[in-house]
Amino acid sequence: MGINIVADGGAGSNGGNGFDFNLPAGPGVNGNNANCNWIDDDCAQVGGPGGPGVQGGEGGPGGPGGHGGVIDITVDTFDVLTKLSAKGGKGGDGGKGGKGQDGGKGGRGGNGEDCELGRHGGSGGNGGNGGIGGPGGPAGNGGVVLVRAKVFANGDQPSIDVSAGIGGRGGDPGAPGLPGPPGDDGSTTGVFSTSSDCEDMGPVPNWGASGSNPFPASRGNGPSGARGTGQAVTVP
Repeated sequence: MGINIVADGGAGSNGGNGFDFNLPAGPGVNGNNANCNWIDDDCAQVGGPGGPGVQGGEGGPGGPGGHGGVIDITVDTFDVLTKLSAKGGKGGDGGKGGKGQDGGKGGRGGNGEDCELGRHGGSGGNGGNGGIGGPGGPAGNGGVVLVRAKVFANGDQPSIDVSAGIGGRGGDPGAPGLPGPPGDDGSTTGVFSTSSDCEDMGPVPNWGASGSNPFPASRGNGPSGARGTGQAVTVP
């Protein structure tokens, strides 16, 4: 029964996840209330737009895979059922991108203050884009295996694996931020008469737009390593 002699490189560590924005962007500025005075009634103001969300944090890079080691054996008789391995390690996967920030709520519309119409709130802010996935780590190279023997028993050549490691996978993108809601309307109360400057409640606010998936979605896969060298030779 053969045995295994292993000097494989270790796998790289996975990258950390990007920063998630769990709190929404700041709300819009509230509109001023109407100003009721004996000269003229100044209109209430519409609310300001909600703040736009920030893009989620970028995922961290995957760590590099370890290189295969060195196996150097000199014996009189070598059993070819023994397997020798000095493979390069896999690169670590890139970290996932962070969640984009939700858009902020629109500001509240100003109150009519018993002399004018209350005004509409502001439109919601747009959500932030999802974070970009981190780059995959580079793979390790295959190592070196050298076997010298006078006799190779149970066959001709031993099994030698000095293959290159595979590059780490690029990280997944983060989720886009949600759209911000429109602001609340200001109040219309009491007995009032609208002036020519304040005939309506202002433009109707809209929800913000959702954030987008990032482009590129990730920083890409890591490069593969190089194949090592393996040799079994008969010596006198």
